[in-house]
Amino acid sequence: MTSSLPRIVTIENVRYQNRATLPNANDLEPLYCVIPDPEMSDLELWELFPTSADRYQIRHLKFQHYAVARYPFKDVGGAKDKCWWFIERVDVEHGQDTYVIRHNDQTNLCWYLDSGSNNAPVELRNAPLDHRCIWKIAQHPYPVHAVDSTIPPQAHTSLDSRWLAELAATFHSTFDGYIEAHPSTAAAAALKILGYAFKMIIEHTESSNQQLDLYVSNLLVKIIGIYEALCQKENSIVTPAMEELLNKIARQILECVDYIMYHSEKVVFWKRLGKDTIRETRIEIDYFIAVLNELSECIDSSSRRGDDGPIQIHRIVQEMDLSSLDYATGAGINTSKRCLPGTRIKVLSKITDFVYATGDDAKQIFWLSGTAGKGKSAIAHTIAGQFHRQGALGSCFCFDRTRHADRRHEKIWSTIARDLADHDPLIRRELARVVIHGTSDIKYTEDPTRQWERLVSVLRNVGTAKILVPVLIIIDALDESGETGTRAQILRMFAGESGMMSQFMAKLPSNIRILVTSRPLPDIQDALDGLHHIERLSLDNIPPSWSEHDDVKLYIAAQLTPLRIFQDNDFQALALKSNGVFEWARLACFHIKDRNSIGPKARFRFDNVVSVGSVSGIGLLDQMYKHVLKEVMPKKQRKHVLPIFCSVMGHILTSLEPLSMTALVAMREHFPREDDTDQEHDPEMEPVLRLMGALLIGVEDDRTPIRPLHASFYDFLMAKDRSGEFYIDADAAYHYKLAFASFHVMKAELRFNICQLESSYLPNSAVVDIQNRIEEYISPQLQYSCRFWAVHYAKAVYCSDSLSKEVELLFSNKNLLFWLETLSLTNHLTGVVAGLSSVMSCFVESDSDNNIWLRKAIMDTNRFVQMFASTMLRSTPHLYLSALPFAPTSSWIFQTFTTMFPGAVTIAAGSRSTWPSLQKIIHYNASCTAISPDGRKIVSGSSDGTVRVWDADTGLQVGSTLRDCTGSITSVTISQDGRRIVSGSWDGTVRVWDADTGRQICSTFQGHGDEVTSVVISQDERRIVSGSRDGTVGVWDADTGLQIGFSLQGHTNAVTTVAISPDGRRIVSGSRDRTVRMWDVDTRLQIGTILQGHRDMVTSVAISQDGRRIVSGSDDGTVCVCEAVIELQHYFTLQGHTGLIASMAISLDGRRIACGLLDGTVCVWDTDTGLEIGTTLQGHTGPVTSVTISQDGRRIVSGSRDHTVCVWDAGTRLHTCSICSTFQGRTDSVTSVTISQDGRRIVSGSRDHTVCMWDADTRLQIGSTFRGHTSSVTFLAISQDGQRIVSGSEDGTVCVWDAHTGFTLRGHTSSVTSVAISQDGRRIVSSSRDGTIRVWNADTGKQIGSTLQGHRGSVASVAISQDGQRIVSGSWDCTVYVWDADTGLQACSTLQDYTGSVASMAISLDGRRIACGSWDGTVRVWDADTGLQICSTLQGHIDAVTSVAISKDMQRIVSGSRDRTVRVWDTTIGLQIGSTLCGHTGSVTSVTISQDGRRIVSGSEDGTVRMWDMDSVPNSTDDDLPAELRHLRYDSIYFSSNPTHALQSSTLFIDISHSPESFLPDPDGWVTGPGGRLLFKIPMEFVDRSRMYVPGNTLVIPNDGLQLDLSRFAHGESWHMCYDPNRR
Repeated sequence: MTSSLPRIVTIENVRYQNRATLPNANDLEPLYCVIPDPEMSDLELWELFPTSADRYQIRHLKFQHYAVARYPFKDVGGAKDKCWWFIERVDVEHGQDTYVIRHNDQTNLCWYLDSGSNNAPVELRNAPLDHRCIWKIAQHPYPVHAVDSTIPPQAHTSLDSRWLAELAATFHSTFDGYIEAHPSTAAAAALKILGYAFKMIIEHTESSNQQLDLYVSNLLVKIIGIYEALCQKENSIVTPAMEELLNKIARQILECVDYIMYHSEKVVFWKRLGKDTIRETRIEIDYFIAVLNELSECIDSSSRRGDDGPIQIHRIVQEMDLSSLDYATGAGINTSKRCLPGTRIKVLSKITDFVYATGDDAKQIFWLSGTAGKGKSAIAHTIAGQFHRQGALGSCFCFDRTRHADRRHEKIWSTIARDLADHDPLIRRELARVVIHGTSDIKYTEDPTRQWERLVSVLRNVGTAKILVPVLIIIDALDESGETGTRAQILRMFAGESGMMSQFMAKLPSNIRILVTSRPLPDIQDALDGLHHIERLSLDNIPPSWSEHDDVKLYIAAQLTPLRIFQDNDFQALALKSNGVFEWARLACFHIKDRNSIGPKARFRFDNVVSVGSVSGIGLLDQMYKHVLKEVMPKKQRKHVLPIFCSVMGHILTSLEPLSMTALVAMREHFPREDDTDQEHDPEMEPVLRLMGALLIGVEDDRTPIRPLHASFYDFLMAKDRSGEFYIDADAAYHYKLAFASFHVMKAELRFNICQLESSYLPNSAVVDIQNRIEEYISPQLQYSCRFWAVHYAKAVYCSDSLSKEVELLFSNKNLLFWLETLSLTNHLTGVVAGLSSVMSCFVESDSDNNIWLRKAIMDTNRFVQMFASTMLRSTPHLYLSALPFAPTSSWIFQTFTTMFPGAVTIAAGSRSTWPSLQKIIHYNASCTAISPDGRKIVSGSSDGTVRVWDADTGLQVGSTLRDCTGSITSVTISQDGRRIVSGSWDGTVRVWDADTGRQICSTFQGHGDEVTSVVISQDERRIVSGSRDGTVGVWDADTGLQIGFSLQGHTNAVTTVAISPDGRRIVSGSRDRTVRMWDVDTRLQIGTILQGHRDMVTSVAISQDGRRIVSGSDDGTVCVCEAVIELQHYFTLQGHTGLIASMAISLDGRRIACGLLDGTVCVWDTDTGLEIGTTLQGHTGPVTSVTISQDGRRIVSGSRDHTVCVWDAGTRLHTCSICSTFQGRTDSVTSVTISQDGRRIVSGSRDHTVCMWDADTRLQIGSTFRGHTSSVTFLAISQDGQRIVSGSEDGTVCVWDAHTGFTLRGHTSSVTSVAISQDGRRIVSSSRDGTIRVWNADTGKQIGSTLQGHRGSVASVAISQDGQRIVSGSWDCTVYVWDADTGLQACSTLQDYTGSVASMAISLDGRRIACGSWDGTVRVWDADTGLQICSTLQGHIDAVTSVAISKDMQRIVSGSRDRTVRVWDTTIGLQIGSTLCGHTGSVTSVTISQDGRRIVSGSEDGTVRMWDMDSVPNSTDDDLPAELRHLRYDSIYFSSNPTHALQSSTLFIDISHSPESFLPDPDGWVTGPGGRLLFKIPMEFVDRSRMYVPGNTLVIPNDGLQLDLSRFAHGESWHMCYDPNRR
C-alpha cells in the first residue's frame, strides 16, 4: 500500500531523469517530459488529490488541467475532465519515492517514457517493469518563483454536488437497513454519525460561495474516498469485530468535517497572530490525512490494527477559553479498575442494554448501588472502557473521599463539559460559543445546578444530539463526594424534584445516558429509590442466576492459579468466605500471594484466611483488615513498628490531599523534632508502608499519591471499636505538624518566577507546556503546603509560639508574594480568603503590637486577593506587574513589597491610598437583600420570583436558585445560624428554605390577604414575623408553618416593614399610615403609645441588639431614633442627599444606621449624634431598595433597581476614599469646550451653570469661575484675541465674559443651543430652541438687525464666517440655512439631505465650506456658494454627531458624538484619518481644533475635557487610505500627560501590521495589543475611567485622573527584570 503522498510534487522518470510537464492549457494537450533546468519551472509542478485504494487525481498546478488517458489509450494528455490513477510504490531497489502510475480502469497500462530526448511524450504501455515506467514522485516546497506565495492555493474546481448526493444515497441505501435491524449496537451508532457528517459535507458545499483551499479540498476528497471504500466493504465492516474501527472512522470523519466547515475561522485567527496560514493549514491537514490513510488501509484489509491509534482532534480558535473551565484532574477513567474478563457478564449486559435502549420508555439514568466492596467501581470503569472504545463515552467522573480538598462536587459539570467537548467537535464549538458569548454560569459558578442547566442548553443545540447516538456519562462513587450537602443538588436534579429542576428529564437530550454508582446511603436512597425514570440495580440483591459467587470464584482463580499450589476447591472455599464482597476477595488474594509479606508462605496464609470465623457485612472487611495488619506487623515486632504505623497513617489520614511517598517523606523531614525518639523521622517508615500494598495505593512507587485501595479502610482505622490497637486518632497534633512542615517547605522551595515563564504577554492558558512546568518546578509537597498550610494552622487547637512565628515570617518577606504566585499558577487561589480568615481568628484575642501588625497584614493580603485574584489567575506575571502597583499606597502590602519590583507599572498620579469600600458588584435584579450573621453569605430576592444565595467574598452564586414562588420576592432574611432563609412574596405567602439543600422546609405560610412586604426571623429561629399590604402583622411557627394566634391589627394602611427584638418578645412595625407600633409577641397587644412624627410613609424599621432603640426611616427624608423604654423620640434629616429613604438597617450594637436612598446612594449615620459617618457610598445607578449590615459590622450589603447588589467594606468607608477629588470650579457634565486661537487657553461650560478657563500647558484654572447662568451652559465661543468668551444657556440667555466682567444678552424665549463670535470679536450670533437666530453687538449687548427666522424647528447649531458676512444655521427640521449677515436673507438655497436632524455645525475660516453633524451619525460637507455637497457623506459614528470643527487649512474635520468617540476626517477623500479617539465615558458634547491643527479638545457628559495630540494619535492600517495618510504609527504609548512616561521598548509589544485601533482598557481593565498580548491591567474598581489618561491625551480636565509611568516598565520577554532581589 502507498503511504500518503505529498500535495505538490514533481514527477520524474527514473531512467532518463526527465520531468513530466504540460506546455500549455490547451485541452487534451499531451504530457511531455523535459530535461530539467537548474531553475525549476512552475510548468513541472503537479498536485495530487488522493482517494481510497491508492487512487489519485493528478492535476497540473499552473493550468489546473488533469492528467487523462487520451483515447485510444496510447498516451497521456491534459484536460479539464478528471481521471483517476493508481500510484503504486515499487521496490526500494529502484530508488526512494519511486512509483508505477497505472490507469484506473485499464490497470495493465502505465505511464511510460520511451526516450530521453527533450519533449518526449508520456505514453501508456503494457510494459514490463523497468526504469522507463518507474517514476520518482518528490515533494516540492510550494510555492515556487512563478507562484505568488502570499495567495493560498485555490482549488478552482469544486466537488460535483450531484455526485455527492448520489454517493450519499448509495451510503444510506447500503447501511440504513443494518441500522434499522441492529439499532442498539456500536456499529449502528457509528454509521449514524457518518451519515450526519455526510449531510454536513453536502450542506457546506452547497452553501459555501467560496472556493476551497487546495489543502482543504484534498482533505475533502480523501474523506469522500473513505465513504466510497466503506460502501465497497459493507459486509466486512459491519461486523462485531470491526465495531471499534468503525467508531474511530466515524469520530475522525466528524472531526475532519468540522475542521473543513470552520477552516476560514482559523485562517482569520492565524492571520491575527501573524502566522503563515498556508503552512499552518498544510501541517494540520497532513495530520488528518495521515490518520485517514491508516484507516483507509484498515478498511481495505478489513483489519482492526488502526483502532489503537488516537483520533486526530483539531483545536478550535476558542480552545483557550474552554481551558479556563474548572477541571477536576485525576477524576477520570482508571483502566486498572475493571472486572476480570468473563465476570459480571449479566450486570455489564444490563447496563449496555440501558445505554442503547431507544424506545419511548427508555430510561436515561441508571443507579448501580451496593455496599462497600461489592465491585461497583470496577463495573463502572469496565463499562467506561467498553464505551470509550465504541466512541460512546462522553465522560467518566469519579468522586474520591481522599480528594475532598479538590471540591470535586463544585467542578462536576464543568469537568464533564470539557470531556464532552473532547468527545464531539460540535459540542466543543457550541460550548466555546456559550462560554465566550453566553452567560458564564458554567465557567464561574460553583452551583452544580446552574452548571448543568448551561451544559444541557449546549447539548440540546448540538446537531449530533438529534441523531440519537448514545452518549454515556458515568458518575462513580457519588457517596464519596463528602457530606450530604455536597451532593444534595445533584441528587435533586436526578430525582427531578419540584422547586429545583422539575423539567430535568424533559430538558435532558434523549441520547444522553447517565450511570451513577454509590453505596445506598440514606440520603441517596431517599432521593433516588423507587423513581420511575431511574433504573436501579442493587449488587446486594442480584438474582442468584447471575452467578455472583461464580464471578468471585473466577476472580480468585485468576489471581491464585499462577502460584500453582491451589486447586478448584480452594477457590471455592475463598469464594464462599467472601460472601460476594469483591473487595474482600481482592484483599485476601493480594495477601495470600504477596511475596513481600513478612511471615509464612502462601499456603499458610491461605489457611489462616479461611479459618477465621465467619462474619457478614462490614465485619467481613474489618476482619480481613486486622488479619493483614497483623501479618504486616508480627506480634514480636509490633511494639516497635506500631508507633511508626500510627504516626505515618495519622499523617496520611490528616492530609487534606493524598501525597506520594516522595512528598510524604519530604513533608515529614520538616516535622518539628520534639525529642530524639521522634517517630516522624524513623527510617523504617518507608519499609512499613511498602508492606501495605494490599491496603494502600502508591506504596510501590515514589510518585503515585498514597491512598486506600478501598474507602472502607479509612473508616476502619478511624473507628476505635472496629480497629482496636490499630486505631488512628487524627487529632490536632497532626495538623500542627503538617502546618509546621508546610511553612518550612515553602521557606525552602518558593522563589520568584518559579515556572520560568518567558513572557508577560501570554495568559496562563496560552502557555502550551504550563502543566509540564508546574510538574517540573513546583514539587507536590510545595503545592500541598501552599494550598493547605492555613487550614492545618487553624485546625491545630494549640498555636504554639513557634508556629505563630512561622506565620509572622511568611508575612514579613517576599515569600508571601511567591506563595500567591504558586497558587495562581496551580489555579488554587479560591481558598485563600477563607483560609486566611481562619488564621486571623487565632490572633484576635491578643492586642499586642505584634498581633495587631499581623492582623493588618493578613487582612491586607485578603483584600489584595479579593481584588486581584482574576488578574493573577489569568496571567501570573501580572501579580507583580499589574496587581501590586495598584494596591492602595497606604496598604501594608504596597508599602512592604513595591520597592522590590521597580520594573512594574508606576502610578504617576491618581493613585488611591485606601482600599475601596466597594468590594463586589453582583449583577442581579435584586429587590431585597439580607446578609448572614457571619457575613459570608448574601441572600437576595428578585422580582422574577427567585431567591439566590451569594458568596460575599467571591460574588459567585452559592447553591441553586430557589424558584417555588408565584410572585415577586418582596423581602428576605436569613436565620442566625445561616441555615434557613425566609422569603416573603407578592402573592401574600411566606416560605422557609434550607440554605444548604435549597429545599423548602414545611408548607407555605398562608394567611395574608395581600402582598407580604417584610419578613424577619427571631434569633432563636422559633418564630417568623411578616408584615403585609393588608395592614396586618403575622406571627408564625418556623417549624410547622402555622400561624400563632391572630394577626396583629391596628395600622390603618399597609405595613411596610417589621422587626423583632433579640429576645423575641417584641415586634416593631412601620406603615404607610406614617406610624411605628410596638407589639408584645405573647399577648398580641400593642405596647406603649403609637410612635408618630414622620410626615410620610415609614419605609424601614430596625431594633438594636439590646432592644433599647428603635430606628425608623421615612419617605420624608428623616430618620427617627426612639428610646424604646422611655419612648423618647428624636429626628434627624439626611443632609446633603436628594433621595428619599427606601431601606434601612441598624448595626448590632445599635450605634449605626445604614440607609439606602432613592438617589442610588447609601449613607451611614451615628444614632447618638445624628451625623453622617464618613463619606456617602456611591456605586448604584438606581434606587437602593434594600440595605443590611453584617452582625460583625464589617460589611454593608445593598440591593438596587439597577439590577446590582453591592458589598461594601464598612471599615474603610469611614475614611475618605473617593477615587479622585472633585475639581474646584465644576461639579457636573461638561457640555461645551473651545480653545483659543493660540492654543494656550481652553474654556469649558458645564451643566452646573458655570464657565471655566484653563491654561493648556499648566493644566490650572485661570481666574475665577464665571457664574451668571441659571441653567446648563449649552455652547461656548472665544474671540480670536482670546479676550472674550461667549456662552449660551438653557436659561435662554447669552453671556459675554472678559477676564473680569460679563453681561447678559436677553431676547430668546427658549434655551440657547449655540453661540458663535466673529473673527473681529464685534458680533455674536446665537441660536435657540425657539427656532430663531439673533445677531448681537459684542460691545453694547444690543441685537443687530432683525431676528433670523425660517426654520420650522429648534435651531441646534450656528456658525459665522471669518469675514462676518455669512451665518450658517442647522435645525432639527433636517435643514441647513446660509444667511447674509448684513441683510438677514438666505444667501443660497436650503441644504437638505438628511435622514436625521442637524445636531451640530461649523464653517471654514474662508466661509466657503460648511460641515454639519446629524442625529443619524453622519457628517456632511457643503459648498457654501453652490449649496452642493462636497465629497461623500462621512460615516463611522453610531450615534448622533453632537459637535464638528474644521481645521484652518480646511483639510480636516473633527467630529464628536453621543457614541463617546471623536473622529478626524480628510475632506479631500471623504475618509476617516487615523484611529477613533476613545477615552470619554459619556457622550462627547463639544469638539474644537487648534489653529495649527495639532491639538483637538473635546468635552463630554462624563464631566471631563480631553486634549488630544494629533502627532501621537496613530493612523489606522486601512489599505483604502492613501500612503500619505498612513504614515503615523504607534511609536509611543503613554497613559500620562508626560511623554517621558511612554512605554519603553514599545516595538516589542506592537506589531505594526496588526496595530489595534486603540489601547483603551477593555471592560475588565486589560490593555491588550496585537494577538491579544497582555500589557497590563488597571483595576477599574480603583479608578474613575472618565478621568484617566489614555494614549493621545496630553491633558484631561480635571487633572486628577490616573496617570501611569511606563518608562521603566519591564514587559514581554523582559518581564522578569521587574524584580530586584537586592531591594528591601
